[in-house]
Amino acid sequence: MPELAYVNGVFCPIDKAVVSIDDRGFQFGDGVYEVIFAYKRKLFLFDQHIKRLRRSLGEIRIDFDTEPLQAIVEEGLRRCELSDVMVYLQVTRGKAPRAHAIPAEITPTVVMTFRPIPELSRAFRERGAKLMTTRETRWANCSVKAITLLPNVLAKSEALRRGFDDAVFIADDGEVRECTSANIFIVNGRRITSPPRTDSVLHGVTQGFLAQCAASLGIACEEAVFDVEALRGADEVFMSSTAVEVLAVTSIDEKPVGLGGVGAQTKRLFDEFRARSRG
Repeated sequence: MPELAYVNGVFCPIDKAVVSIDDRGFQFGDGVYEVIFAYKRKLFLFDQHIKRLRRSLGEIRIDFDTEPLQAIVEEGLRRCELSDVMVYLQVTRGKAPRAHAIPAEITPTVVMTFRPIPELSRAFRERGAKLMTTRETRWANCSVKAITLLPNVLAKSEALRRGFDDAVFIADDGEVRECTSANIFIVNGRRITSPPRTDSVLHGVTQGFLAQCAASLGIACEEAVFDVEALRGADEVFMSSTAVEVLAVTSIDEKPVGLGGVGAQTKRLFDEFRARSRG
């Protein structure tokens, strides 16, 4: 089958996959997830994703052994009829009658899907993303990759409705956080700065890998707080995630970033990322 699902030990077509209406993931958003790419069916940065998954599970106290996951994911890659695969992996606390208190005995629900990697068009990459700023409205523990993403969904949808490609969350004091599903970076000269990995932002797997890419290119990379004015005044801005890889940001609130095109350092990072991820 070209696309595939996995639910609690069973592989099946995606349209046949079901979970209980009593699952706490459905009832409360009580769960965490990861999105992992496999290029030519070879998993990319898998260990780093599973490390982050374990951290998220620990933060919300879901007792789940991640050790068997790699074998299950690799079996799914063998079964699906795809080459470049997006693996969505979700663990919820499990099924129980609806009540806010966490039951003492409960078995986690594990869901995976195996779908084609959604490739951004060349035209979009050459144009770059148009961002709008939006007020930070999310919970205080964004470093947990939780499935409770309603503020992100609303911000992204509002951005698209207004003609932008995405939104970037800004705290009340002007501090820049991240986009709805990607980390954000500013470039000044040959120095890249991203917001520090506090509880306020997701600790990006791609973000960490890009630090290695930057080092190999002789580009300094740091984590430091910066505000929205620094964002708007940067030479270059780009975003990163598993899905977008490295994507230039060419305007913010309808005002151009730098010269309004894809910057030289962003292009170098994208080329280096592509070479390493497909290597």
